[in-house]
Amino acid sequence: MTDFGPLILITHLATLVSTYTKGFTIIVEPFDDKTPTVSNPILHFSCLDSSIAIKPVFDRFQSVIITSGTLSPIDMYPKILNFHPVIMSSFTMTLARPCLLPMIVSKGNDQVAISSKFETREDIAVIRNYGQLLVEIAANVPDGVVCFFTSYLYLESVVASWCDQGVIDSLQRYKLLFIETQDSAETSFALMYYIKACESGRGAVLLSVARGKVSEGVDFDHHLGRAVLMFGIPYVYTQSRILKARLDYLRDQFQIRENDFLTFDAMRHAAQCVGRAIRGKTDYGIMIFADKRFSRSDKRSKLPKWIQEHLKDSLCNLSTEEAIQIAKRWLRQMAQPFTREDQLGVSLLTLEQLETEEANKIEKQAQQN
Repeated sequence: MTDFGPLILITHLATLVSTYTKGFTIIVEPFDDKTPTVSNPILHFSCLDSSIAIKPVFDRFQSVIITSGTLSPIDMYPKILNFHPVIMSSFTMTLARPCLLPMIVSKGNDQVAISSKFETREDIAVIRNYGQLLVEIAANVPDGVVCFFTSYLYLESVVASWCDQGVIDSLQRYKLLFIETQDSAETSFALMYYIKACESGRGAVLLSVARGKVSEGVDFDHHLGRAVLMFGIPYVYTQSRILKARLDYLRDQFQIRENDFLTFDAMRHAAQCVGRAIRGKTDYGIMIFADKRFSRSDKRSKLPKWIQEHLKDSLCNLSTEEAIQIAKRWLRQMAQPFTREDQLGVSLLTLEQLETEEANKIEKQAQQN
């Protein structure tokens, strides 16, 4: 059997190709991106239609509830999953205190606009301002700080520049520094020691990547994530042949424009990254969107409602210094004693409310009988 392993793979591919006639495509990559001079063809059998994956669920169950804290903008999902929702609703969070502080930092103290877009991402002034923002946050925010970059490549080039500019040395005066890599074992170690540093009170900074291991499935609750920074808008790599094929398919089948889908996808990932900071009603955290493009209404409007309602106009288009002053004031407010009693009747039901609710239920049942 081992001798025929490669042949079995080909038969599996042939079976899949013959099973699905719609929503899939075959893409041949003539070489690997890392070695463009070496001919090494790769055959991708790619699913372009996400509604195929969820269709068995809709077929089998009469009622399906799709829920998440980052389903935003909500009207995109019926299109890409090809279903007609009976009820579609977006809820805010019931909070007894303003425990999240979202801010859009669009410029450094030198008034140079900060952005991760392709034309400015190599600009020394932009990289220096990102570094300055992180150092200021590390100096003023206690415990853990998590930063997300748009890609591993961008993370590596920024960290290299920060080493030359002395930003890393400044940062390590305040907190320990850990970096996510593409090696999952290394990243697990970095996470483990980051948690240890936060638990011991030393405080730490974790540099990670949107769409990476840390951005999904890791909870930075309470002291593990007092501030989360999103350096740039995490657009997916648009030169990928697979992505181009998917964008063409979405345009032809569902009339979704390329730019609309790319922005929706990027803002969903940005919300997922910064959402790591709030993991409960007693938790609190700062969310910093460090890119001037977040201030534009087409980007802001695609953030989840529970972030938007806290993101007032006075918290948009800030410089590094303004953001730090607002964060200091807010942290002092969060440091005040906060008990379970403060939440009763606001984010938690009181005993009277529960008893009234129970009485109403019994009354309804009696009327029906």
